[in-house]
Amino acid sequence: MPVWSMESLMPFVRYVFPGYALCLLGGVLLLAAAGYWTLKSDGVRLRVKPGWWRAAVAFGFLSFIAGIVVQLAGYVQIGAVTWPR
Repeated sequence: MPVWSMESLMPFVRYVFPGYALCLLGGVLLLAAAGYWTLKSDGVRLRVKPGWWRAAVAFGFLSFIAGIVVQLAGYVQIGAVTWPR
């Protein structure tokens, strides 16, 4: 009996879903950072933003972009997308 179900062994799940997860993680981080900034600033521009906030924004942005790249690589890997020659 396999440890994983057959659906998890499909190439689409192995190569494209990690990209979805990275995009979702990046989006959640960016939304959380935006929510904190909105509540904390109270309509006034913050001069000094906390280091963890900057790190969350940077990691969220990079995670979102990396997720898109991983998805595209996954689509190429499974043959759903081909480059013209």
